[in-house]
Amino acid sequence: MNKRTYSIEQQLLFVLFTNGYLLTKCPLTPEDFSTETNRIIYQAMVDVDKQHKPIDIISIAEHIENTYRNVDMEYLGNIFEKGVGVATSFDNYVNIIRETSRKNKGKQIAWNLQSQLEENFSDYDPIQFAIQELMKVDSNKQSYDKTIKECLEAGLKCVQDAHNAGGMVGIPTGLKSLDDSIGGYHDSDLYVFGARPAMGKTAFLFCSALANDVCSGIISAEQGHEQAGLRFISISGSVHSQNMRSANLSESEWSRVTAGTLKAQDKNIFLNDEPGISITNLIKQARIWKFNHGLQILFVDYIQKIKGTNPNAKKYEQVTEVVGALKQLARELNIPVVALAQVKRDVDTRTDKRPKLGDMSDASEIEKEADAIFTLYRDEVYNQDTMDKGIAEIDAVKNRHGPTGTIRCLFEGKYFQFKDFPTRASQE
Repeated sequence: MNKRTYSIEQQLLFVLFTNGYLLTKCPLTPEDFSTETNRIIYQAMVDVDKQHKPIDIISIAEHIENTYRNVDMEYLGNIFEKGVGVATSFDNYVNIIRETSRKNKGKQIAWNLQSQLEENFSDYDPIQFAIQELMKVDSNKQSYDKTIKECLEAGLKCVQDAHNAGGMVGIPTGLKSLDDSIGGYHDSDLYVFGARPAMGKTAFLFCSALANDVCSGIISAEQGHEQAGLRFISISGSVHSQNMRSANLSESEWSRVTAGTLKAQDKNIFLNDEPGISITNLIKQARIWKFNHGLQILFVDYIQKIKGTNPNAKKYEQVTEVVGALKQLARELNIPVVALAQVKRDVDTRTDKRPKLGDMSDASEIEKEADAIFTLYRDEVYNQDTMDKGIAEIDAVKNRHGPTGTIRCLFEGKYFQFKDFPTRASQE
């Protein structure tokens, strides 16, 4: 550690001694300091502050003596007595220490990666571990340990953000009626949409991905990228999907193909179409997208298609692992994760074939981990003479942050489009 950086650490510690209120504004962690002694002194300040004691030389020295017993008290006294450091330079001290720490951590990760690549690993990928560690360097999270004051401030900020955004603070779902109900997709939450085959769940996922302007990732374990491309064009250009497959397109449809392609290609969307992808590779891909492109939402098609780390394990065990990992990934990357799920075929034998909460295949872990669970249902799939042709029902069967209930919307199957019912204003 060079002399200048060490001196800056001393100056900051002195400023915190003499201006204890600044500690609540300090984003540093003990690991950002270059020496063990400075780390312990800073940690002692944090500990004493949480005990609502004054941050002075007596309280800090007493806490260190009782807790660590291995700090040079003469060194501590010198920091306090030298009188180095001024409060007006607080931000400058913090920025220098944080940037130095950031560079040192990066160098250490690079050194570890280089040494690990020279060894042989059977079940460990040092590159992915390095990516994860590099992402942590810029996470700027001081601690998961929060006071009630911090919780209340964070809660009030959510209210203020929602007010400023007119109630919509999350990423758009593609349906205003659904956005009005849940406020869009929220960071760190896991959303699960379940349905029987042919209900349009993959179409809904693609509509959601196209509805926003943020960086989106799609894990398409069900379809290849060619099929995904056709769906994107169909949704964006309102082109009949069957006509595209047969290239039986009118002149106006060819124009809509071009328009749909141009419209979709500007979206910041990435897709992985590895069939039967493992949860390990899914996590790797999401981290890469986050690190390289700033991923803001992840879509997964679908849960039961994702393999666990042990492909020979029972299916419910793999689903349990996958769902838990998806929720953990949502929190780690601080993004919404939207995953599709298959519904048990037992639903088809009932009079009312609308799926319920317990109808997800291998459902117990999905019910436990998901923040919100929705089911998709279209009556015309079962009843040819239904009065609800072209209508889809999205039923919120679990919602940790809001109400449950059914939202009805339009579904144009030939275009793979989910749409809100037109309002009177839009018809005029």
